[in-house]
Amino acid sequence: MELKKLFYLWMVVTLIVLDCVMVGTQQTSFELPVQLVGFPFIIMAVRMTNFIKKLSYALSPATYRSRNRRQLTFASDPENYDVQEVEKYIVGEFGARACVFERVCTNYAKRARLQPRPQMDWPDVFSQYKRSPDQAKELYLLSVFLGDIVGSPQLCHQLGKRRGCDDSLLR
Repeated sequence: MELKKLFYLWMVVTLIVLDCVMVGTQQTSFELPVQLVGFPFIIMAVRMTNFIKKLSYALSPATYRSRNRRQLTFASDPENYDVQEVEKYIVGEFGARACVFERVCTNYAKRARLQPRPQMDWPDVFSQYKRSPDQAKELYLLSVFLGDIVGSPQLCHQLGKRRGCDDSLLR
């Protein structure tokens, strides 16, 4: 109902404006200020644009997926990751003794590639964490999360070559 009223009002205003423009050569006693027509038109255009943006956002199916369900894309090239920069960051965060368990990192990276957001096997992660010696616990979790989050077996392999941990620390 209000849409009809708005449409009729818009048509009346348009007819008045067109009438004033057509009679432009004759001097009339009634002149319509530009602001009276311009501002409502601008306001209407902005509201329609906002409505269309909100409608397209609401109709998009990706809007209703939770963030952890959205697909992650993993790079297939190991060149996308600068191994020296990653190594420098790991050393800066974990110290000079920092290392990566290549087997663990690669295992979780392969799982992450197969299913971009699988449910983590927490009982296995925590059982391995508990079995690890105190000096290797932090490094084991680093390897798990590096493999799961980055999802690059090539990066894990290169880090394992440069800063590999002894697998006997996990037992």
